[in-house]
Amino acid sequence: MLYNDTRTEAPMDMRTDTRSSIRSDTRIEAQAATDAGAVIAQTIALSTRSTPWTLVDEVALKFDSHHPQGMVRIGSTWWISTVDIAARKGYVMAVDGDGALLHRVAIGDEQCYHPGGIDFDGSAMWVPSAEYRPDSTTHVYRMEPGSTPEKIFAVDDHVGAIARCGVGGDLVGWSWGSRRFYRWSVEGRLLAAHTNPAFFVDHQDCQWLGGGRMLCGGVAEVQLANGPGWLGGLGLLNVDDLVIEREVPFPYYSALSGRAATQNPLWSEVVGDELMLHLLPDDGAGVIQSFSTPLIGRPRTV
Repeated sequence: MLYNDTRTEAPMDMRTDTRSSIRSDTRIEAQAATDAGAVIAQTIALSTRSTPWTLVDEVALKFDSHHPQGMVRIGSTWWISTVDIAARKGYVMAVDGDGALLHRVAIGDEQCYHPGGIDFDGSAMWVPSAEYRPDSTTHVYRMEPGSTPEKIFAVDDHVGAIARCGVGGDLVGWSWGSRRFYRWSVEGRLLAAHTNPAFFVDHQDCQWLGGGRMLCGGVAEVQLANGPGWLGGLGLLNVDDLVIEREVPFPYYSALSGRAATQNPLWSEVVGDELMLHLLPDDGAGVIQSFSTPLIGRPRTV
């Protein structure tokens, strides 16, 4: 059932049904995602600027998604963090496989209303919601699918994305433009911080892959011969050292806006012998674009 976009919270019966249906599958899905993560990391680590990616699917959103920031898929439902810039409100939205809005939940407050990149740890999503400026403050939320977000701790910086390093692991995230990487306990104790020496792209969203690696995606404005342009890219973050150990261009763009496809949300999975990368570069009624490339380093199935 499609709930009106003006609602800020799902009806109680829907939240209860969502929690019960999702919890029965999420632990299994989390393990499968961890198993797939190793081959995803290996494929990204061996990719180059000439790696072929094929656009294989598009899902048009049937509502105003505002300014999307992060994305995960749990079962058949997409969960997307977004900010309504004009209204100064942040949301986490549930979207079905046809692009219809199921419901949305408000997150953040009047000051910290800018959600960032998100990830799912098998039980809950972790969502940063910050002031809409660099070098500011952030509240970090834990949100079980279909439930109300729970504020866990605050950070004295703008956190642009966050992910948990597996079940029972720490949290890793970064500042505005991925200029600084951080590692926290799940209670919010700062464990490590490291300045990012790379300036390839400003990473926007992330996904835990297991094996100490996190998939990152982002964009940078670059000066070209005929004026400014956009460069999209993917990266692998080593969460033990908080160092980007691999970055490759992703030279694909939105047909709607010309934005780099990795402008904002991303989520990846293994489908057969292919790495599938799902991206949502545009604001408003955007399109989830799904690109595939052959897995590298794993024998193809017959």
